[in-house]
Amino acid sequence: MENNWKTLKLHEGAELFRKEQYVYRIADQDYTIELFESINGQYYAIGVPANSDKLMIYGSSIVNDPVKALHQTLRKIDRDAENLDIHQIGEDVRQEDAYDDED
Repeated sequence: MENNWKTLKLHEGAELFRKEQYVYRIADQDYTIELFESINGQYYAIGVPANSDKLMIYGSSIVNDPVKALHQTLRKIDRDAENLDIHQIGEDVRQEDAYDDED
């Protein structure tokens, strides 16, 4: 996708984001994942259940890598879908985590 939108001049205090949308399916539940990119190249992702009576919001921190933003959000969804415990605050955003589980 072209990055021409990053050359736009914005009003002071204004921000412009690009959004990509994904559907993630786990444990017979669909989640809508939105990946946002800021004009300065930072990313964050937000995920919500697509068809659920309760609203849960899963999100990443603001990072410089779109894969990392998606990975953080998917890990939180996976943890909840698999009923895993949180062992420490921020465990989904550790630098040493690999993006995949090839180990």
